[in-house]
Parts: sequence; C-alpha cells; structure tokens
Amino acid sequence: MWQTSQAPESRPARAKRRKEHTLVEHSGQFQSRVVAVTGGAQGLGRAIVAALAAQGASLAVLDRNGDGAQTAAAETVTGGATAIGVTCDVTDMNAVEAAVAEVTARFGRVDALVNNAGILPRRPLAEETVETWEETLRVNLRGPFLCTQKFGAVMKAQGGGAIVNIASIGGTVPTVDAGAYCASKAGVLALTRQTALEWGEAGIRANAVSPGYMQTAMTEDRYAIPGLKELRASVVPLGRVAGPEDVAGAVVFLLSDESSYINGHEVVVDGGLTLTTTRRVSPPT
Repeated sequence: MWQTSQAPESRPARAKRRKEHTLVEHSGQFQSRVVAVTGGAQGLGRAIVAALAAQGASLAVLDRNGDGAQTAAAETVTGGATAIGVTCDVTDMNAVEAAVAEVTARFGRVDALVNNAGILPRRPLAEETVETWEETLRVNLRGPFLCTQKFGAVMKAQGGGAIVNIASIGGTVPTVDAGAYCASKAGVLALTRQTALEWGEAGIRANAVSPGYMQTAMTEDRYAIPGLKELRASVVPLGRVAGPEDVAGAVVFLLSDESSYINGHEVVVDGGLTLTTTRRVSPPT
C-alpha cells in the first residue's frame, strides 16, 4: 500500500491552495492563431484573454466599452502577446460586421471565437419588465448568434475554426430572481448544439462552458453581501466559489487541439454544485 508521512491536507487548505492557483504557460499551441473574445475588457472575458495570451494567441478584445477594450489589449501587449481592442456592441449587426472587418484587416484571419459578453439582471418573474427581458435576450442570445454567424463565415472560408459560448448552469437549473438570464442561457446551449450540427462539416467546432457560482465584476455586488460567499462555498463540494481563471482554463481546453473531437457539448465548471440536490433528502448523519 502506498503511504506518505505527510498529514492529509485539510479541505480549507486544499481550497485555499487551489484558489491561489494561476494559469501557467504550456505548449504555446495558439502561437499562430487569432482568437476574438467578446466582453473581453473585464471579469471572465479578461481572464480568458490572459489565459489565451499565455498560450501565444493573438487576441481581438471586443467590448462595447471601447476604452476598456483598448486598455485590456494594451495590458495584453505589455505582457508580450499581440492584441487589439475593438469597440463592439454585440447586439448590433452592423457593429459586429465592422468588428469582423477590423479583426481580419489586422490579422488576416480568425481561428476562434469566444462568445462571453453577457448581462445578469435580477428580478422575480412577476416583476420582470418586457424591456429588461428583451435586453437580456438581445445581449445574451442575439449577441452570440450574430457573432457566431459573422465570425463563422470567416472560419468557413478558411476551412475551420472553434467557437466557445459562455452559458451557465442557469441554462438547465433555474436560479431565483434570474428568469431572463436563465432563459437566455438555455438558448445559448441550444445555439451551441445547432452550430455544432450545421457547421461541423465545415470544420467548425462549437461547445459551451457553463459556470456555477463565480465571483467576477458582474457578480461583485452580490458578493459584497456579508456572508454570501461563505454560504455559497459551503454548498459546493469543492468548498469554494470559482474565480474567472477556473472557467478560463476550460475555455482554453475547448479551443485547443486536445479537444479536436469534442463538438456540440457543454462543460460544466461548478465545483460539483449541480450534484448536491440529493443532500436535501439525505438521512442525517
């Protein structure tokens, strides 16, 4: 039997060590690839940009906050990668077409797309407004559709590419006060599968990443509530709330050669959260 003289690592210590983990450079297999990331100026999008830059990718950082996109791109260049910032409202077809033109003019190609831009309004269904409902669907579903269609046309002409859509466990598991968001993310999952089915023959793969509890700029207001982060961490089997880097790693994998035969699937990055329903009916210990 294998033995060790070290004492078993406690769950809090293990969670702390994992939380402090940072992405490291690997093979640089993205060295000759161009990746467009929507909503790339902050939060999860910014982490995805950094993770891909560490692998040698050339980045197009798209964001409706043009200054933020330029800042993120400049920081990426300072780190030794190649990047441009592009102002783009993903809900506007003309803006998306202009972004595609700008990216291809600069790099000559687009090898991958990450549809990350999104919003998360919070309101019970009974109080939801039509305006907020429609705006959520515009950003979270229309945006990925337009970007997939327009950037995908470039990939088709090149003979292939890869798309990763940022969905959510809310796309399959209802979340309190987030009806519009959950509906939009369910649509993103359907869009992912449809894209994979129709464009596989063109050499384009499409997959989705669904985060669970995650602390980012978009959720910072929630995690400012005293005790919420600890409460959420307590129901996650891994014992912590995700950071953007946890999800960025899954995105990098799905864009890489290591996932070249994965198409039309959802990778859930939730620390095991969606497995915990039975805890409510388990006998006391």
